[in-house]
Amino acid sequence: MKRLLLCCIALLCVCTACQKEELPSAMSQIQKTLTEMEGYTCLATLTRTSNKGEQIYETKQDFKSSGEYRLELLSPDSVKGNYTVYDGKTVCQYNPRLQDKIVRDVPASQQRNELFLGQFMKNYMQSEGVSVETAALDENHCTILEAVIPGNDPAMATEKLWIDNQTLTPVRFVIYDADGTERWRLDYTSFTFNPHFDENLFQIPV
Repeated sequence: MKRLLLCCIALLCVCTACQKEELPSAMSQIQKTLTEMEGYTCLATLTRTSNKGEQIYETKQDFKSSGEYRLELLSPDSVKGNYTVYDGKTVCQYNPRLQDKIVRDVPASQQRNELFLGQFMKNYMQSEGVSVETAALDENHCTILEAVIPGNDPAMATEKLWIDNQTLTPVRFVIYDADGTERWRLDYTSFTFNPHFDENLFQIPV
């Protein structure tokens, strides 16, 4: 019995050592992928939680590291086709159900900007005492990066990004309020780093 116990302890130590070796290896690849990111395109389920309950949207994001972005709502039907685009100078919103479909010079929104990974990377690099951990998520072994969101908005205090250690692609992104309650969650259904963007994608319609 004593010999069996010693064998189990030895096996546990080996497994723990392997996990500790896996994190730096995965982390170095993840950091390289994120720091070399020139842009991305993705599909994601966006869940917004407020005092009115949950609101769920299917979304498409396109983002360039130079700052341009496009966020389109794919469902539900009541908002399908709505999109916000930033060409590097001006933010524009488009609603196909309104007679005046295009709204130009839309004010900057921290809530909207924080949904893009480019902003997360800025926050992560500037955060002090950020944490890195590993966890299993839907049978995927992930590395989790945590960052502090600058500013004094109590609804957006910290954020976490789950990245698959094998594919090196984001799996989940969550924004928490000052009490640690989940307020925004993006569950990515597809994600492509550094795609070839159509040159008209980030142009504001005339």
